[in-house]
Amino acid sequence: MLYDAWCSLGKLCYSELDNKNKVGYWLMYKLLLRQVQYRLLVLISAVVFVISATFGSLAVAQTLPNQMDIRVLIDVSGSMKKTDPKTLRIPALQVLTQLLPHGSKAGVWQFSNYPEAIVPLGLVDPQWQKQATTAAQTISSKGQFTDIGAALKAAAFSQQDQASGRQLHLVLLTDGMVDVSKDAAENQRARRTLLEPILQQYIDMGARVHTIGLSHQADERTLRAMAHLTDGLFEVAENADQLLDIFLRALDNTVITQQVPVQIDEQTFEVHANLESMTIVVEKNGDHHIKLRDGNQRLFGKHQTLASQQWQSSSTHDVISIQQPVAGTWALVSPTAKLKRVNVVGQLQILLQQSHQNIKVGQRAYLDVQLANEKGILLSENQLQGFDLGVEVMLDGQHISSQAQVFLAHEKTRVHLPVIDQAGMYDLNISVVKGQLVREISRNLRVHPLVAVALSVELNPVNTAPTQDITVTVQQPSAISQEAMVISKEQASPALQALMQAQTKVTTPAASADAQATTPAASADAQATTSEPQPSVEVEVEVEVEAEAEVKPKP
Repeated sequence: MLYDAWCSLGKLCYSELDNKNKVGYWLMYKLLLRQVQYRLLVLISAVVFVISATFGSLAVAQTLPNQMDIRVLIDVSGSMKKTDPKTLRIPALQVLTQLLPHGSKAGVWQFSNYPEAIVPLGLVDPQWQKQATTAAQTISSKGQFTDIGAALKAAAFSQQDQASGRQLHLVLLTDGMVDVSKDAAENQRARRTLLEPILQQYIDMGARVHTIGLSHQADERTLRAMAHLTDGLFEVAENADQLLDIFLRALDNTVITQQVPVQIDEQTFEVHANLESMTIVVEKNGDHHIKLRDGNQRLFGKHQTLASQQWQSSSTHDVISIQQPVAGTWALVSPTAKLKRVNVVGQLQILLQQSHQNIKVGQRAYLDVQLANEKGILLSENQLQGFDLGVEVMLDGQHISSQAQVFLAHEKTRVHLPVIDQAGMYDLNISVVKGQLVREISRNLRVHPLVAVALSVELNPVNTAPTQDITVTVQQPSAISQEAMVISKEQASPALQALMQAQTKVTTPAASADAQATTPAASADAQATTSEPQPSVEVEVEVEVEAEAEVKPKP
């Protein structure tokens, strides 16, 4: 409008001039007109910049966490009568399904001779969770065989699942070997099929497989390889009492579960205003009459819950879900029971990405963290003021390192984890703090030995044909030898490949004429990018320091 008025005024003045002055006036008019255009352009650009800086970070909604698809496989073969005599798989599964976030997708299968869906795949809601609690009670130990391959085929993800944008996870619990027949050769073929075409489908879909061995009688080598190849986690439960803790760790590594700190000595925790919901897990330790005291000091138990509260009981644990909990100090009232955890859902969303769940000694991983509101819109620079991010690394309860930093606006806040020189399962404790508000997230990082070996090796249980094991030893310049971890048909996940390609790779020479005859060239394996596993024995060594590899057959 201003521009148009200026043009009209100039034309009017121009028409009133005589021919003698028109030329000079026209030149002056054009010069002033260009100045007006320039100033208008600068003004408009400044306004656009201010708007973008103020609202740009809020304009794009991020994908909310917990949009995941998790499938659980439970072994019900006859050997479970010895490894899980109290059938503690039932309460562990009940607690796990009660903690799955609403809106996620989940299903449960039991398997022995064949797989059977006991909780159909569907969206998690109160009705689905109630069905899962009932279905878990049907778990037994009556099967004759352990067909892990058939179970994975039954729970396999499709291309439609991959295209849904959900994070894909599978949790497998078993106490045995791949055992489909009394014929050893058939069992060996079934194991090879499991590690090659069946598992490859999970790799192609980008799914992570988390494996749990119940007792050391399980085929740890196969379970470890399944987890490693998909960048999942592998753990061994020494006994059934440890099942729930491992299930919860598996859940923490699939779902971004926000927790509030629990004061162990007082058995209390703080609830802040504007929470949408919270879920309390209580380990009963023989007390079947536990009570809670809420923020208003109201005392209630299982039979005094309000309409907004659900109280689910199992033989070992209680899970209490509460909508819009009262702010204040909450407490558990019991002589023996203990607060296991308190999960919360509120207006603050924590978006977390972990670069790797499996690395090797000397390699590095990192965490990317962002904060958003309940709609997934990233917090602005002003809204981030006062928030601090902390990351603590622990091994077997011992502090390894910790670091803290403030959040960055308009981009992910990256925390580089320290270089770790010892193999093991590390706990990552992530905290987001603003004043009295504290949110905690637990993750794990598996650090593997410096040397990785890809072998077609078999254990020698009943019904399984014996084959030769090979051990690889790295001779360091300091003459210190380190025995390698043996992984069956190791093939890195795509995410891990990128990290591993930066490392120095050394391929083992043939140890003898026999080893050379049975070990073909493994140049493709040396890059950890083999697309089709080879049937013959292959050995590769990947190190980050100069080393001489020596292949030694076991006697």
